[in-house]
Amino acid sequence: MFFWFGDTRFLKKMSLSELPEDVLTSIFGHTSPWDAMRLAGVCSSFKRAAESNTLWQSFLPCDYETVLAAVGSENPTKKEIVMSLVDGVFLDFGMQKYMLLPRSRGVCRKLSVAAMDVAWGQDMRFWRWEQSRSSCFGKVAHLLAVCWLEVTGTWSCSLPPGSYTAVWRLRVANPQGGRFYFLSWKCPLTFSIATADGQVLERSLNLSHVPGTAFEEWFEFEVGDIRVPKGKEESSSPPPPPPSSSSSAVVHRVDLEYGIREIDCTYWKGGLFLDCLTLRPSGCCDEGQPAVKDREPSKIRGQTGVF
Repeated sequence: MFFWFGDTRFLKKMSLSELPEDVLTSIFGHTSPWDAMRLAGVCSSFKRAAESNTLWQSFLPCDYETVLAAVGSENPTKKEIVMSLVDGVFLDFGMQKYMLLPRSRGVCRKLSVAAMDVAWGQDMRFWRWEQSRSSCFGKVAHLLAVCWLEVTGTWSCSLPPGSYTAVWRLRVANPQGGRFYFLSWKCPLTFSIATADGQVLERSLNLSHVPGTAFEEWFEFEVGDIRVPKGKEESSSPPPPPPSSSSSAVVHRVDLEYGIREIDCTYWKGGLFLDCLTLRPSGCCDEGQPAVKDREPSKIRGQTGVF
């Protein structure tokens, strides 16, 4: 690639690698962290621009300073901070996860099912808490059998202004009955999200109609979109973080209530696995999901729960 400078009588050709470093840094700032690392291998001038703190500062979200203490390193470089956020930083004693989406550069928040109020969740006849290598948090809730299913809770987190999709990560086993017919699902699950500023979402999911790929595999169920407006005022606690030089955007506190319900007590249901609730920028599907699988996926083989 080359550029022409001057009028047509005195044409001068210049390759892209000959551009000043600050110009290359500005150009690379419109790409993604992954693109910057690939560009660093093209030539020495690209490498200098791709490793500058100015470039990696531009990749940082405006609220990164609120989670900087969880990165671990005492004096991390801007590149180390970005890569830590892309991998995900655990907050609230491992109950929440903060992630930077590498392509869209949006902020994604996750809440573990371990932080939720699960009806009968501590009774091992009905629920079992299992370690899972394929989970976003390493621990999932496995529904053995209940007649009253209810998962509720509240969640407060900070997000930059924009539109965010509420997504549940689920897995089902033996959803259509078979030998253990009491574990079938005759009524749909109702998912609800309500924010403190009056936004209400509700959507139903019939587990007997989910795609075949959802059986024994994690899948995502989108409840809907919530909006974090630019003019929303910050709540009184905690105090707002100091302004970040990476962006002029303001971070707002989002308070919401969530729930999953299926309370038809005329039959027993089971075989449901819950992992987490996610808030991610609407239209973004580039967040990294765990690539590993459980060595021995939990299946319902005669484990009848309360029966």
